[in-house]
Amino acid sequence: MILRRLAHAFLAVLLLALAGCGFHLRKEADLPPSMQRIVLVGVDPNSALGKDLAKALPRSGATLVDKVEEGVAVMKFVANSFNTDVLSVSGSARANEYSLRYHVEFLVENAGGTALLPKQTIELSREFTFDASQALGVAAETDLLTKELQRDMVQTILRRLEAAAHAKP
Repeated sequence: MILRRLAHAFLAVLLLALAGCGFHLRKEADLPPSMQRIVLVGVDPNSALGKDLAKALPRSGATLVDKVEEGVAVMKFVANSFNTDVLSVSGSARANEYSLRYHVEFLVENAGGTALLPKQTIELSREFTFDASQALGVAAETDLLTKELQRDMVQTILRRLEAAAHAKP
């Protein structure tokens, strides 16, 4: 009985400590009013980036539109690429480690061409080891890392848009 009360007391103290530390879940990005209506240019709407942005922007309060008109922000993608680089090579001249890099460059303008957010360059990377005896596992790991990079890229883009809102008075 005493052990049970101690366990409950410990749990209560733990929950109070967690609540008091200021921890909270991250909210969706809060986009500035100038980016509440937005059109995507230079990204394939059927690509992973295009699809993920089309889902994430409305969750952040933006409305995707099909054409440029007054009051619409234009998000232009200049670059969108994946690269795989060799990080290390074994004594038998076989690659041991790779780096998967995702590079995106974009800018945001209003309908008149005035920059709302200057050109931004984002490069994310993940490293992984290659084991020739686990070729199928490496392919699955590469696919998983690619999807993770795509999700992280969308969140990074949204955070940059949100930061633009807070940077201007």
